[in-house]
Amino acid sequence: MKFKIFVEQPEILNKCQVFISGWHGLGEIGYITVSHLIQELNMERIATIMSSGAPPFISVQENQLRLPFEIYGKQDLNFAVFIPHLQPYRHVQIEFSEKLSEWILGHKNLEMAFFIGGVDIHLKTSDSNLQYIPSRAFNSYSRLPDGFTEEVNTNLLDPGLFVAGPLAIMLGYLDMNMFPAIGLLAYAERDRPDPLGAVAAVEKLNTLLQVEVKTNALIRNARVIEEEIKRQLAPMEETEKDKLTSRRMYT
Repeated sequence: MKFKIFVEQPEILNKCQVFISGWHGLGEIGYITVSHLIQELNMERIATIMSSGAPPFISVQENQLRLPFEIYGKQDLNFAVFIPHLQPYRHVQIEFSEKLSEWILGHKNLEMAFFIGGVDIHLKTSDSNLQYIPSRAFNSYSRLPDGFTEEVNTNLLDPGLFVAGPLAIMLGYLDMNMFPAIGLLAYAERDRPDPLGAVAAVEKLNTLLQVEVKTNALIRNARVIEEEIKRQLAPMEETEKDKLTSRRMYT
């Protein structure tokens, strides 16, 4: 599989210390969250990923071609956001995810990775709005806010639930390489895009990244966002949109 990252703004990318991604999974939580971060923080595209694993679709947004896999950043922020507008073809998801993980490991300044996903709201058993999956090296990251490690340990992903898709592959790959990373899983409806479920993920990232991203638009435009995501994903229904059937799995 061909995989190459074209860096458009190295001066921004090279100072990023945190990598964030959100895939198309349960409730579209990951994709909605990273889309909202990019929009509300006025982030710029700083790199693109060209891969033979990319579905053959592009679109136009704000007078610029929108490619399947893009990385965003901003001069005054210390994190980069990877947004997959479409999923890689299923038969190359493992290879694509491993290559992206290798790039993270090889980047000289990246110190931490946050992966945003969803977990079935019908499995909620506590007052917390998030469950977590930390890598073994998670605690070695020195910039975690006070009390967050305890919060993570109290709200680990329930035993018996399975992680699936690119998020699982990347988190597992980084865990094997002792890189600090964590999955942030917001409770969400599993059968439709859930912008309201993404609110909890955005609010937690505000704390972790020390930013102030408002969630009013997610709440106000929930129905519009749902319909827009369905429209974006429509081409994939003819190819390989990944569908999970087990209620014990999430992506």
